[in-house]
Amino acid sequence: MNEFSEQLIAELAAITPFRLLKSGRTLPVLLPFYHLVSDRDLPYRNNYDYPSVAQFEADLDFLLQHFRPIGLEQLLKGDDLSGCFHLSFDDGLRECYELIAPLLKSKGIPATFFINPSFVDNKDLFHRYKASVITSIFQSRNIQLSLQRTYADLASLDEMAEEVGINWDEWLADNQPYMTMEQVKSLQNDGFTIGSHSMDHPEFELLDEESQLEEIRESMDWLNRKLQPTIKAFAFPFTDFGVSDAVFEACQRERLFDLSFGTAGIKKERFNCHYQRLPMEQNTALSTQRRLKQAFVAYRLKALLGKHYARRS
Repeated sequence: MNEFSEQLIAELAAITPFRLLKSGRTLPVLLPFYHLVSDRDLPYRNNYDYPSVAQFEADLDFLLQHFRPIGLEQLLKGDDLSGCFHLSFDDGLRECYELIAPLLKSKGIPATFFINPSFVDNKDLFHRYKASVITSIFQSRNIQLSLQRTYADLASLDEMAEEVGINWDEWLADNQPYMTMEQVKSLQNDGFTIGSHSMDHPEFELLDEESQLEEIRESMDWLNRKLQPTIKAFAFPFTDFGVSDAVFEACQRERLFDLSFGTAGIKKERFNCHYQRLPMEQNTALSTQRRLKQAFVAYRLKALLGKHYARRS
């Protein structure tokens, strides 16, 4: 929301009927996404909010009231997508299997789960989760600590964990934050689609082009070997910021995926079969309607200025 103040967007959203904001065949398809849904306070997720089960169910009911759920097959066909939505979930956390999928099944909502092969079966932990765990330990000792939390800081995070007595293998065995391979396959057997989210969730803007391509190639190869998905989907970790046209063109030449996704919100895209998703874990204190109204207002204001296309640099 760089061009417009949050206050202006909030005020316009408050007075504009939702049916007007969401109408029109030229609007980008609505692609809400989450990481986690839980009623528990999870120390490894203190870097951003996540909805409770009740909040998440309210989101689903509102979406079903105003939009039509679709699967990746319809998204790939690219026919008239006005009034549709497709849900997705990143990181492959175990709540996807234990809490989210049962709710989706009960309401007949298709979805895609984007997973990191390095974390399946709790073999390793996302670097920002590691930073959160370490920070929570220092906070429990009344020590204030500000950690760097990028992929480039992974080695130093592991060293600090050792200094404070954390053994990641033991921590993962005790906490098991991620889904197992058996659970991932169960989701696929239930009709959900599984996509790649890179091997181990680096910030792509920190990688050179060849390293970005290797992350995509390796993770998509793993996905194809283990799950043989009908539609090959890739969601850029964090977002697609820092990913050049050359990388997208290479992915298209090599047919690495059928669909790919960023997280820039409701925006149009220049590349065919690349879509931007809307983060739903921001401002969870607001109602579902208010969050979506503000997102649509922001899009329409930017469209007036011709700034409604996603930028990657």
